[in-house]
Amino acid sequence: MGMGAILEGIHRAGVLASIPLLVGTAGAVRAQTLTSYLPTSVPGYATMPGVTVLTTARPDYQPPGIRVDDFLISPSFEEDLGYNSNVLGAPGSPGSWTLGTQPSVTARSDWSRDSVVGVLGIDDTRYLDTPRQSRTDATAVFGGTLAVGRDELTLAAAYLDLHEDRSAIDSLPSDTPVAFTLLDARADYTFNLDRFALTPNLEVSRYEYNNTTILNVPASQSYRDRDVLAGGVTARYEIMPLQNVLLILRATQTNYFAPQAGLPSRNSTGGLVLAGLSDDRDAMWRYRLLLGWEERQYSASVYRAQGAPVAEGELIWVPNGMTTVTGLLTRSIEDAAQEGVVGYTYTAASVTIDHEYARDILLQATGGLQQADFMQGAGRQTGLLLGFGATWLIDRHMRLAATYGFNNQQGSGIGTSGPFSRSLGMLTLRYGW
Repeated sequence: MGMGAILEGIHRAGVLASIPLLVGTAGAVRAQTLTSYLPTSVPGYATMPGVTVLTTARPDYQPPGIRVDDFLISPSFEEDLGYNSNVLGAPGSPGSWTLGTQPSVTARSDWSRDSVVGVLGIDDTRYLDTPRQSRTDATAVFGGTLAVGRDELTLAAAYLDLHEDRSAIDSLPSDTPVAFTLLDARADYTFNLDRFALTPNLEVSRYEYNNTTILNVPASQSYRDRDVLAGGVTARYEIMPLQNVLLILRATQTNYFAPQAGLPSRNSTGGLVLAGLSDDRDAMWRYRLLLGWEERQYSASVYRAQGAPVAEGELIWVPNGMTTVTGLLTRSIEDAAQEGVVGYTYTAASVTIDHEYARDILLQATGGLQQADFMQGAGRQTGLLLGFGATWLIDRHMRLAATYGFNNQQGSGIGTSGPFSRSLGMLTLRYGW
């Protein structure tokens, strides 16, 4: 189970306000990890960070939704217009005007204790000057919680039909975006024992990739198809209200079911331990920090064991009621897309400032760094992101966002598309019922 889901199970607080991240689509450099693609409003997949200026509930500007018995149905529609200066994420890549269309619908229960949330969405992106790079993604995610006395059961499942962006960390220099599907299911059960809580969890994932071309040469991607089974337990001890000690243990098994002929198996088993503290007592400072170690052993002796310190951290500073500063840190071991490379250590850190200029005007600035260190000395990639955005909450149904993002990516020794810089400006109109 991902760290976001673990923390969500410990600090469950309902569904986040549906205000989109101002610069989340403004050219972010990110790794192709599971949590990059999943919505944060579904139990079992929610990251549930502390409340910030961006996520504060604003009833006057919140779409009312459509009530159907005990459920609230919230359809929405977004239209984007922008310019991407480097569509391929490569030196000398052409730029293009881009048009995006994102219809979605969220259904959530309105029960006093248990909860059910489902999200269906389509994300269509058209590159007007480079039409071969256009793609359509689809997402279907469901999750729910069930109270069993003082305990709680959480179940979630997701189906995603997506495309990899060439500008992402650990992407391939393919001629067009690589299509893939992801099936994921997870369950956890929390035993609440006064100040102590124990949460066993289980997750099953399947990744399947379509073939692509690189420099017009066919390139099979079946070597990346895999099943991942993960299970573990999270222990929480409440030192005092809103202050907890956390211990997380997790084991994983990865099975590549369509290996390349004549090449070593990429199958692996792994283990992770994280320990730390979460503290939400102070209205000005809130934090969660977990540190630990992750280890992977590979079935093929040609791949040496991989071990690395890992971390998950969040620090929120609220100097006043109008501004929030959020720092995030993550470090983990991920599966690699490159042929002959089984994994990499991924490190990312970011700082985001949210400011409420007026009740209906929200501002955001963000900066982040990412780094991927590949096994077998296969190289390193680094990414720098800077972004700025403003959202005008027009009324309960409409909001208009203007964003700008810049990223710069450097890499050496791996089969990616090379160092590049990119600017992406976007104007987004959202209508919600």
